Parts: sequence; C-alpha cells; structure tokens
Amino acid sequence: MSPVGSAAGQPAVPLLPGDAPRPGPTLLRDPVLLPLLVGCALLAGWFLLDLTGPANQLRVFWSVVPIFNLLLWLIPRRLAAVPGTPPAARRFWRTLSAAGLIFAAGGISQAAVAWVRPGPHAALPNLFHAGCVLIGNAAIVWVILTYPTPASSRPARVRFWLDAAAVMVGVTVLVWFLTMPGANGGQPLAAGLGAIILLVTALATVKMLLTGAAPVTAAAALPMLAAAALQGFTGGLASADTDQLHVALAARLLPAALLCAGPRIHEIGTRRDPQQLLRQLRRRYDALPYVTLAGMFTLLPFVLPAGLTARAWVTMGGLLAITCLVVGRQMLAFRENATLVTRLDSSLLELGRQGELMRSLLQHSTDITSIVDHRGAFTYLTPATDRVLGIDHRQLLGTRVISHIHPDDLPGIMPQMTHLMLTPNSTLTYQARYAHADGSWRWLEVVSRNLTTEPSVGGVVSNARDVTEARMLQDQLRHQASHDSLTGLANRELFGERLVAATRAGLAAVLLIDLDDFKWVNDTYGHHIGDEVLIGIADRLRASVPGDGTPARLGGDEFAVLLPGADEETARRLATRFLTLLEQPMLVEGWQLQVRASVGFVAGDADEADSLLRQADAAMYRAKRENKAEQGEQPPPDSPAAPPTSEGHSATVSGR
Repeated sequence: MSPVGSAAGQPAVPLLPGDAPRPGPTLLRDPVLLPLLVGCALLAGWFLLDLTGPANQLRVFWSVVPIFNLLLWLIPRRLAAVPGTPPAARRFWRTLSAAGLIFAAGGISQAAVAWVRPGPHAALPNLFHAGCVLIGNAAIVWVILTYPTPASSRPARVRFWLDAAAVMVGVTVLVWFLTMPGANGGQPLAAGLGAIILLVTALATVKMLLTGAAPVTAAAALPMLAAAALQGFTGGLASADTDQLHVALAARLLPAALLCAGPRIHEIGTRRDPQQLLRQLRRRYDALPYVTLAGMFTLLPFVLPAGLTARAWVTMGGLLAITCLVVGRQMLAFRENATLVTRLDSSLLELGRQGELMRSLLQHSTDITSIVDHRGAFTYLTPATDRVLGIDHRQLLGTRVISHIHPDDLPGIMPQMTHLMLTPNSTLTYQARYAHADGSWRWLEVVSRNLTTEPSVGGVVSNARDVTEARMLQDQLRHQASHDSLTGLANRELFGERLVAATRAGLAAVLLIDLDDFKWVNDTYGHHIGDEVLIGIADRLRASVPGDGTPARLGGDEFAVLLPGADEETARRLATRFLTLLEQPMLVEGWQLQVRASVGFVAGDADEADSLLRQADAAMYRAKRENKAEQGEQPPPDSPAAPPTSEGHSATVSGR
C-alpha cells in the first residue's frame, strides 16, 4: 500500500484495496462505506418486515453486531498507524480501536447466548456484555477528556465552562426525561446503560465541539456522536417483549453501523481534503448551548400539567418568542464578530508573512544591514556580517562603527558621518576599509540614511556590500595606468601629475637620469638582457629615493626622480648615492655588466612644472657632454647648454 501525501503537515492516509485517490469521490461510492450502509439498510428492512420469529431475529442481530464492532477495531487501528500522526491523535485512534475490540467481545458473548439459549431474554444484555459496553465507553470518554486542548486565555476558559455547564444541564434533563421513568417496560439495566451512554455522548460533544480540539473531522464526528446518542436512546428499548422486538432490533442496528462509519468518513475526508481538520479548528463561536436551550423549550409541552389557562400559554409563547429573538440577535453578533476576527487574523497572517519574508531576505542577504543609534553604536546587524567580516554579528552590538574602520580612512569620511548623524533624513554613501576577523581589511561600500525620527527605527540605517575585489581591480587598473609595466616605477603621466602638485606647494627638486650607451647593451646582449638591466636600474634607484620621493621611468632608458620640498644639496646627495650604487656591476644571466648614467638635477621654486623639468633636462645633457669630453668624444652640436644654476654629474661604466 502506498500512502497518499497531504498538505500542511497532515499525515498521509494509507489506502485500502480499491482506494485509489480520485478527484472528489462521493462517500456513497466508497468500497467500504457503501457495503456497510447498504447491508445495514437491508438488515433493518428485514427486521421491520418481521419475516421470522424472535429467536432467529436475535441470532441474526447478535451475529452481525460483532462484525460492525470489528470494523470499528480495524479502521481506527489503520488510522493510528499512519506515519506523521500526532501523538495525541494516535492515542485517540488506538483507544477507539481497543474499544471496538471490547465491544466485539461483548457482542460475541451475546451472540453465544442467542445461539445457545434462544429466546426473548437474549434481547437483554448479559452481565459480560454490559461490562464490555461500560468499559469501552469509559475508555472513549477518558481519551476524549484527556485530549489536549489549544492554549487559551482565562476568559476563554470561563466561557468554555459556562457553555459546558449549560449543555450538561440540558443533556442531563433530557436523559432523565427519556430513560429514567421506565414507563415503556424497559429493564433497569438497559435504561441505566442508555443513560450512561447519553452522558458520555454529551461529554464528547462538549469536548469536541466547544473546544474545537477534535482529532476527527466534523463530518466523521457527527455520525459517531449520533451513534452514541442513538445507542443511549435505543438502550431503553431493550425488552423481552416480543411484540415490538423487530422494531427495537432495527433501531439498535443503526448505531453500530454509524459508529464504525465515522472513522471511515474521516479517512476519506482527510484523503480528499487534508486541510478540513485545520479549518474546523478555526471556529469562532459555537451554537451548541443554544441548541440545548431549544431542546429544553421542546420538552415544555410534554412536562407542563394539563389544563393551563390561555394566559399561561400566551406567557409561555411570549417567553419563547423573546428567547428566539435574543438568541437570533446574539448569533448575528457572533457571526459579525467572527467575520471581523477572521479579517483581523488574515491581516495579521499577511503581516506575519511579510515579516517572515523580510526576515528571510535579511537573514540570507549578502549585504550587511545595520542600525546605529545617536552614539554611532550598532543596535542591529544582519547575519551577513558573519560572512563578510568573519565576526559574529551579535558580538558587534553596542560597539561603535568608527572602531571598525581603518584609521587612514576616518579623516576623509568623519565630517560627512558627523553631518549624517546630526541631520534627520540625510543620506551618505562612502567606501571605507573595515576590519576582518583574520586581521585583514575589507572594502565596504556603505549607503546610509538617518531615520532617527522614525519611531519604528530610531537610528541610522545602513546597507553595506563587500567591494574589496572591485577596489582591488580598480587599484590594479589605476596602478597599470600610472606605472611602468616593466620596472613598476611611476610612468611619465603620474610623474607629471606629482610634479605639478609639488611645484604648486613650493620648493622641489627634480633629477633626470639617462643611461649612456644603453643601445650597445641591447645590440650586444639582446633586448631581454636590456630589460633586466632596466629592472636593476629601477631597483637601485628605488633604494636611493626616500619615502616621500617619486622615482619614475619616463621611457626607454630615461629615468627621473621628484623630491618634494627638497633643496639642491638633498638632490646632490641622492644623485651621489645612486651613482655609487650604480658602480656595482650587475649580474644578468652570467654576464657582469656595468652601466653608465648621466644625472642632471635642479632644485628651487618654479612657476610651472615644465620649466623645472626643462632645467633638469639641460643639466642632464651638460653632464652627458662633460662625460664624453673626458673620454675624448665630441658632444652633439645640438645639445642644449645647462643654465648656470644647474649642475650635472656622470659616471662612466663599461661592459664586459
């Protein structure tokens, strides 16, 4: 057997043979329920026709009743075995199944009496049968009374007990009226059993209908409660009088069939609509106390003494009319209140769904959402903090935002952050480095809005996303655009930008360096050796320049150094230090190479950066001419002359 799935956490119901699920099957086409009801109707008709004697009728009756009781044992037992059934419901079905087995044992004993000692006395329950009926009903009422009810408030419990008391008083009166007089010739034992069964029915009705804590659907509970009520009423009909025995047996057959039909109806109903049990628990009010009141008014004509005057009947009629009007008005108010409560529940449910959606989005978002108070301390953080910064977001609550930002980034954003904190409804977007748990820093792009005037927020709301990789890519692209790809030094564009900034600030020194006879290195050893030489020159130049200076490769074999705020003496020392390092031969792929360079430098104030650069260029060419003159070479005729305020230096290097 394969289970049929259900929604809303309801257990799947196993199928009997022939129970293949189909859309909207009717109860009367059920392969179990249909033979049960048809067989009961045929037997009841056979009893009413009175075609045979009392002995045979009793034998047939007591032979059939145990079969119904065994069905009552089998179907609840299957329902209790359904996977996923709540423990309380499982206990209810197991108890009902055990009661069915007890009823079957009592019925079999009564059948034995009918077959062994036939006669009208077999219509009356023997002591064993009566004990089985009492034990089975006691088990049912016990499991119903101990069935857990939904948690409710104290006023709700008071209303429940008031309604329960009204119902129980009415049912007690009804039981007394129908069973206790014994004027119809019923036996005291049968009448007592009928009264007990009716009281059990009343308790079950109060428990399942008033509290809404029913383990069965309403469609299944009604035939089961009706069976208990009919069993109580027909218990008073048990008599040795053979004149109406066939009518009594037909009436007593129906409760047995209805009692085992209820679980089957529940099985079918939950398979067709797994939500109906949940829907019936949402009932806002119950009309059962008013039904009890109507029953009490129905008894009045039967208990009032004969010969009442017209005035008495008019008064009774007025009382009935007023009661009906008041009850009708009350039921209308109940209905309106139930409608309002249903709408309110729907609104609250929708708000709950939206809240759950927002919580889910915030819980699983890759961005950090935070709220800080007027002190700049975190009051709320989403779990994305754990993933982005590697820190439990709960540990950051109460800490200030600025304590997690890189100190170098604070000066640039503090004025804007102060304005944001002091200005309601203002916004701020910034990027800063935030501390990671592993000691590194992560770039976050933060978009903040001051919502301190919003009562539901009362702080500055920020959304932050990790842009570390984007910043690294931007820095890499910026570095590639402003630095020489071979040596890693600043290129001509970056050098020019910093030169302009330095000349605007005042005093600056510029050194221009040109390698002598570098073309000979390329032609002799190859360009790959020449590239290694350029890298070596860059390393030695970088080692000579202080931290505030900018070494650069302007192109080819031409280098430059910018020293902001430096004077001529500082430039001279740097040139000397570089030329001293250059005197050490370079070892490149087994070749020891010495490279010559001409260095020209200039220092002072200049109105324009180009002017300072031209002066340094002239000084470099002067050094190159002097170097060649020392070696007996003629300088190029078009070499510019150095200005008198410049000075040039050179070093001679020779290759291997």
